[in-house]
Amino acid sequence: GWCNNVTTCLQRSHTRLGSSKEMAKQVAFSGILSNAPEYNPDFYNWNKVRVRYCDGSSFTGNKEEVDPSTNVHYRGARVWQAVIEDLLAKGMNKAKNALISGCSAGGLTSILHCDRFHQLLPADANVKCLSDAGFFINVKDITGANHAEAFFNDVVATHGSAKNLPSSCTSKLPAGVCFFPQNEVQQIQTPLFILNAAYDSWQVIIR
Repeated sequence: GWCNNVTTCLQRSHTRLGSSKEMAKQVAFSGILSNAPEYNPDFYNWNKVRVRYCDGSSFTGNKEEVDPSTNVHYRGARVWQAVIEDLLAKGMNKAKNALISGCSAGGLTSILHCDRFHQLLPADANVKCLSDAGFFINVKDITGANHAEAFFNDVVATHGSAKNLPSSCTSKLPAGVCFFPQNEVQQIQTPLFILNAAYDSWQVIIR
């Protein structure tokens, strides 16, 4: 998920979703990250990196100023850039094949950063993106209100995300609605795979 104001971002800063101090020291790699060929025949022998989600903006925030009352930093885009630069320096700059994937807010990250990720890799690399449960749609919820759009508007404003969203969208639409993949995917040049449940409870009951 995301944080959309000072209060919710401060709350996250005291949890594993907002501070590395609260994260588990180790996490199990399973599914597409597993190194067992019987469970993950396609990717078991790939180099795999799990980027801990910590910023509450799908790694799009970039505010220079620090909130003086909370000391909360809104700099998710800088975190993402630093992670990628570190991986490139450790050998990803020689990658022949690369896949960026994520789930939920991380799934949205893999959409919003899809082309940017591709551009940072070698020109001859085979790059693809996978969004798992990250295709959030801009529709009214079961109450008849459009809480999703209002929520994402707040996220973008709180984190200063507008300048880190794809310009192909923000040049035509308000930045808040550019958080919705439906306004992004037609302009994405990198192959993108989308996995989404037909009934996503978060979409139905978002508040």
